Amino acid sequence: MGTLRCNKKALLFLVPGLALYCVFFIYPFLETAAYSLTDWDGFTAPAWVGIENFKRILTDQVFREAVIRIFIWAVLSILFKVGMALVIAYVLTKAIRGIGFFRSVVFLPYIISASAMCLMFTIMYDKDIGLINMLLKAVGLGKYAKYWLSDPKTAFYAVILIPIYQAIGYFFVILFAAMKDIPSDLYEAGKMDGTNSLTEFFLITLPTVWPTLVVCIILAINGAFQNFDYIFIMTYGGPGHASEVPATYMYKSIFVNGEYGYGSAAALILFVLTMVVTSCVRKGLNSRFTTD
Repeated sequence: MGTLRCNKKALLFLVPGLALYCVFFIYPFLETAAYSLTDWDGFTAPAWVGIENFKRILTDQVFREAVIRIFIWAVLSILFKVGMALVIAYVLTKAIRGIGFFRSVVFLPYIISASAMCLMFTIMYDKDIGLINMLLKAVGLGKYAKYWLSDPKTAFYAVILIPIYQAIGYFFVILFAAMKDIPSDLYEAGKMDGTNSLTEFFLITLPTVWPTLVVCIILAINGAFQNFDYIFIMTYGGPGHASEVPATYMYKSIFVNGEYGYGSAAALILFVLTMVVTSCVRKGLNSRFTTD
């Protein structure tokens, strides 16, 4: 009985958090779901259209291509954000002179705001004064110099390079902390069995930090699916729709075209897509870890 009273008292401390969660997540989500079934411009009374918004979105070539881009973004994020962070973290767990300096250098880009990073890279991508084109010209490859953000073939990749580069430090900190928690006895036992640096990484380090690595992969996927600011600041989804992603597609539908119902449907599809993909990836990676 005392335990029950204690639990009831403990539940009272959850009320403020649950209230905020309901107000700022559950209610907006339900409202978005309701508006997704209407034709609403934000001013007049919403008109019920059922699933017409979803039919229209799923047949829109621009939206389908935008979805493909975030999958590309997610794959590149896993390979470079998480992959490079994993390698750098492993290297810096070794006794290296000036390790504190290198840790700071790796993490530094992450604390710079997105707008500042976009401004710096916009200048770097400039055809006339940009560092990238200047380097190409310096090594005799001036014919490849271009307006990187104005070319439909390169605009998307030029933009996503920035958040990928910037987030390496974030994942590095997470993985570095996980590696530092690995008992030294495991490495000593491995040395007695004749492991080298490569086999040590795959047989000891990687399996031990696997649960943390799964979390990093999920975070990288979520970041790719939900990212908005870099595309919005640098290309606004252009040129044309060459760098359009679902987040900017949704923004334009609501705030530019005034189609709140249609934009809400796009937001709901993005939410469901993110939940399904991350759940499948998490289940697959965790089952692999459990099996191994």
